[in-house]
Amino acid sequence: MPSHPRLCGEPRRPPTPRPPLRWRAVLSAALLALFYLLPWLRWNGHQALLFDLPGRRFDLFGLTLWPQDLGVLLGMIAVLVCSLALFTNLAGRAWCGHACPQTLWSGVFRWIEVTCARLLPVPALAAAVKHLAWALVALWTGITFVGFFSPIQPLVAGFWPAAWGGWELFWVLFYAVATWGNAGFLREQVCIDLCPYARLVPLLCDADTPEVCYDARRAEPRGARPRGQGGVTQRGRGLLDPVSASDYAFRAAHPALAGEMPRFADDRLGDCVDCAACVQVCPMQLDVRAGVHADCISCGACVDACDAQMRAWNFPKGLIRVASPHAVQQQKRRWLRPRTLAALAALGVLLGVGLHVL
Repeated sequence: MPSHPRLCGEPRRPPTPRPPLRWRAVLSAALLALFYLLPWLRWNGHQALLFDLPGRRFDLFGLTLWPQDLGVLLGMIAVLVCSLALFTNLAGRAWCGHACPQTLWSGVFRWIEVTCARLLPVPALAAAVKHLAWALVALWTGITFVGFFSPIQPLVAGFWPAAWGGWELFWVLFYAVATWGNAGFLREQVCIDLCPYARLVPLLCDADTPEVCYDARRAEPRGARPRGQGGVTQRGRGLLDPVSASDYAFRAAHPALAGEMPRFADDRLGDCVDCAACVQVCPMQLDVRAGVHADCISCGACVDACDAQMRAWNFPKGLIRVASPHAVQQQKRRWLRPRTLAALAALGVLLGVGLHVL
């Protein structure tokens, strides 16, 4: 298991609870609803989206593809791959943090776990209800997934394993167990060790690609202090030079290597109050203050947690924010870069060929 930079030692004061992420919750709910409802959508009296393998036909919202149209289907997949590459170059790991199935279902399972622990005071009962809820969600996920390859209405109407065919029973149980294991137990380990997209992301990004970053010039040196002093811009301390800011951040994250941090007067501290809220909410168990990490999925949980702390202390928001390395260095963002142009060119060629064929 790879090591991650985490906060060393205990936080100086208990972190505040994670703030409600309303728009993220709405987006997650919308994407999950789309997945569960899409097989039920009808088009001209038929299932709108159905990859009927036994019937050797694919129905895509009124467009029917037969075996001889395999090239069209492969072309559509290639267009989606190029679109994802372009999106990653322009938006970073927004897919991982907001739309990846592993992220969505892990969030649902984590919410069930927290809710059961909060509402049921008996640990054994809470664990039993949690696993029952996990099993129901996982089973319905498996049925829905198979519903993209076998008509969903007959599949649900015969909702009993004995009424299903052998391959339907196998794949329903397979995807149910996979959902239960990945979202319930593996969670971020899937992103770290198993996901091929995560390995390719560094190849698609550059210095103008947004990522979650920590403003060390404003935040360091970190530390607890009495309330009411204001942020560095309000009390005139100003921003540190980049070298000093990086040095303080490194020493705070690696005390065994750098030694104990010197003590600073309260009016010389930066805006980071060292509450550890950003670490507590991170699903990957990372400390963004220790630097950008390859395993960060850019979910924005640390951004919202830090902004909540900044509001509580009457400091400006944005101590942790999503920005490109060039933006952090106050350099102008370039929209057309080599990777961007390559993805655009590949996407344009594929769309041109597709239009010509169709």
